[in-house]
Amino acid sequence: MKTHNWLIVIAVLVLAALTFAQTPCPVQEYNSWDALPVQLDPNQISVHPITGDRLFLAAVSVELGRQWSYEGWACDEDGDAMTLTSSYGAMTVSAGNIYTLTATETAIGVRYVQITATDVPVPPALPIAVTGTLVVIVTPANHAPILCGGRP
Repeated sequence: MKTHNWLIVIAVLVLAALTFAQTPCPVQEYNSWDALPVQLDPNQISVHPITGDRLFLAAVSVELGRQWSYEGWACDEDGDAMTLTSSYGAMTVSAGNIYTLTATETAIGVRYVQITATDVPVPPALPIAVTGTLVVIVTPANHAPILCGGRP
């Protein structure tokens, strides 16, 4: 009987620690794209499904043919599991819902990459997806000049 009581106490302590150890997600401040060297199409920037705010994550500038990488994270206030996906590139997700997106660009211009976090709530709750936009600005390759000493 005493063993049974101790098991109950331990179970309650573990559940309480899991419940109270959850920290709320920090407030995310989304970036402005006004200072970028290119004109963006605001219609290509994702909109938050609840607030209606544009979710511009960041801009990555890369030379044509070079690999780029972008790291971010996702958080769910309810502590639900999440899936993370991207409309372009290869995405890896590590502990803490930290994601790394990598790709190599093959065309000059602006690419709009949609990154989506979808929670997996306990039924009967329905999942909610939030999508943010990463802008990739691809420029032509620029080769360094050659500097020599003396006259040719």
